[in-house]
Amino acid sequence: MKLYGNAASPFARKCRVIAHELNIKLEEVRTLPMQEPEFRKLNPLGKIPALLLDDGSVLIDSPVICEYLNYSGGGKFFPGVSVWKQKTGHWKALGLQALGDGIADAAVAFIILGRENPVPETARLRQMETVLAALDALERVKFAAEPTIGEVTVACALGYLEFRLPDLDWKATRPNLSAWYATFSERPSMKATVAAAP
Repeated sequence: MKLYGNAASPFARKCRVIAHELNIKLEEVRTLPMQEPEFRKLNPLGKIPALLLDDGSVLIDSPVICEYLNYSGGGKFFPGVSVWKQKTGHWKALGLQALGDGIADAAVAFIILGRENPVPETARLRQMETVLAALDALERVKFAAEPTIGEVTVACALGYLEFRLPDLDWKATRPNLSAWYATFSERPSMKATVAAAP
């Protein structure tokens, strides 16, 4: 399997974290979609990550790719749904994944908008408001002891903030989230996938 992404993408990182946790070997292909129009032949949306399977088919979008990796590797990052057990954690995991992806989406948009000339400050401000509101919501979350896709996604989004927005002092006013992130960042899968320039 080939994972198309780059070392800066929080979306590709969460796929790499899941693969690392489940000992799934992926061939990583460095891709900068905005500079490589040919990439659209693989993913018509022109976004990373994309996972090229051994049979030639392609999966796109990090939630889909992570669920496929979880299924392939026999993981438990996506808690099941049971009619007999109401507290499986399924919806919480998916909700946290959506919140983490939302932070990453807004942070990526904030960075990209900052590269435009003239800078559309209103649009950037809207993205930053999204990031800050989501961080406030995460400060109130009780994270699972055994990580789900929700915890992985949130941690990768926070790692992206540290990498791309180092001056954003989110930890000072969110001690619970900060403490959880510090502990989660010690996982070998997180250390092996630290964000870097593409």
